[in-house]
Amino acid sequence: MFLRLLSSVAAWSTFLNLLILTHWIPAYALDWVPTAEEMATYRHSWNPPTHGTSYTSSADVTRQGQWFVRAYVQGMIGSGESQRTATSQNVASPFSPDAVMPAVTLYYGLTHHVMVGVGISAVYWHSSTPEADGRTSGSGIGTTNLIVKYRPIVQDPHAWRPSIAFYSRLSLPTNRWFGTPEIPGGFTPLSRVPSSRFEAVAVTEGILFRKNLEPFRITGNVFYSYNFPGSGSESGATVYGGDLINTHLALEHVLDEETGFGYLIEMTTLRQLNGRLDGHAVNTVPATFWLVGLQPGLEYTFARYESGAKLVGAIGVMFTVAGQDDIRAIYPNISFKYFFEQN
Repeated sequence: MFLRLLSSVAAWSTFLNLLILTHWIPAYALDWVPTAEEMATYRHSWNPPTHGTSYTSSADVTRQGQWFVRAYVQGMIGSGESQRTATSQNVASPFSPDAVMPAVTLYYGLTHHVMVGVGISAVYWHSSTPEADGRTSGSGIGTTNLIVKYRPIVQDPHAWRPSIAFYSRLSLPTNRWFGTPEIPGGFTPLSRVPSSRFEAVAVTEGILFRKNLEPFRITGNVFYSYNFPGSGSESGATVYGGDLINTHLALEHVLDEETGFGYLIEMTTLRQLNGRLDGHAVNTVPATFWLVGLQPGLEYTFARYESGAKLVGAIGVMFTVAGQDDIRAIYPNISFKYFFEQN
């Protein structure tokens, strides 16, 4: 009963995010972009320059013509695998993967409403259980991601309407091209970016929202990822992994606007479906799984300049609080963003 209750958290998180998003989309999506008056009202409202959430991508985009770079390092400390037994208990199998994953992403404000980005990552992993080839560790280049974020709706500071954006990402398997050994399990389950399988070309689509309620910000999103077939570490094998649904919901409390100091509470869920958009049967084991994670974090603004440049950072630890048939781990992480001078 308790496991079913925790499993429903993932479903309810997805439902809550979609409820918030779909309530506002029909009335505003046909406008394509916010009006000049809406943009001016939003830019003069409460919105201090902080780092913001670490795990949860928000609906905001950077200003037109501005570059910013994000450096991010996430660790994974595994403590086994969450499995469902006949008595609906969580037990730990003798499997303990650890990993470190640095990533750098460069973003650019293409217009007032569209932001593009390109990111590259690396990975080092170690497992207590040898892989099929006897390997217990590996390192190398990770995936490369091409990102587009489009924000057709900005929030109304005098009403409940949030900012809403659409997110698209193409993940390229540069890890496979450079011969990076596959991480056990195929990917790091609870990640800052939408999850995709380690050696797969993947397409992710998402809907994001953000609402400022001084001194709080509420942020959430829903992502759907499709992994192309053909990835996998076994020679000659074609892997058909189930499609993935990621959700994030976060609360940011800005305690000091001058220093950008605040705390963050973030929840994330991940579910692999027992199905694919292309209709092919899933052949991974297990065919489906789910996880729920919770992260406390802190943020701080290290430098701000009149030119618009600033350096901000955040630190936190994501804890796996529930799951079925996937890795149980904690994920310490640290993030820095540097916004270059505005044109």
